Amino acid sequence: MKKILLAATAFCLASGPVLAADPDTGKELYDEVQIERTYQGEHRTDIDCETCHDTDFFTRSDRKVTTYAKLEAMVEGCNTNLDVGWFPEDVADVTAYMNNEFYQLPPPE
Repeated sequence: MKKILLAATAFCLASGPVLAADPDTGKELYDEVQIERTYQGEHRTDIDCETCHDTDFFTRSDRKVTTYAKLEAMVEGCNTNLDVGWFPEDVADVTAYMNNEFYQLPPPE
């Protein structure tokens, strides 16, 4: 039993960096978003994150995102509502990118 526990612990510790969010990948995913939707009554094929959110939106003083968890929830909200198609690890990467670029919130422990 001790060997199994030791092996499981070693695996988790070894895989930690692999599972960590990658802001560089997040930037690529953020920049690649292109959705076909009707926006403000006009059918468009070039909808991206900044169609709805000018970068000033992320840095304004009255922003609603005040924790890393809220930021990740907002990214997942856009992913789900706009059917972006990101997997959970992609959402984590985009969240890490946005946090590094705009928010500078303390990451979760």
